[in-house]
Amino acid sequence: MYLNDVKLIGKVHDDAPVKTLASGDVILTFTLVTTENFKNRGGEPVIRKEMHRVTAFNKAAKDAATEGTLFAGTEVLVEGFLRSRESGVTEVIARRISPGRRED
Repeated sequence: MYLNDVKLIGKVHDDAPVKTLASGDVILTFTLVTTENFKNRGGEPVIRKEMHRVTAFNKAAKDAATEGTLFAGTEVLVEGFLRSRESGVTEVIARRISPGRRED
């Protein structure tokens, strides 16, 4: 059995406008920042931030950016799967993006 399923909650790093390709397909690409808080062995608080490249197509892209742009600081839940590109970059292909509150 195989499973390639990702769920991430984080904040949009920069404003991400929806783009329409020559084919008519719609694409939304943005960087999602996730944060992990924990204490190290010495008891010191540590904040670890990870950046994830996220791409959504067509309906998922339109639904996420209802105003035509997914704005920086917006908290989102991304559900999708991982895809590795030939360049060595691993990205999340979003099946669904659920925007939450926006923090400026």
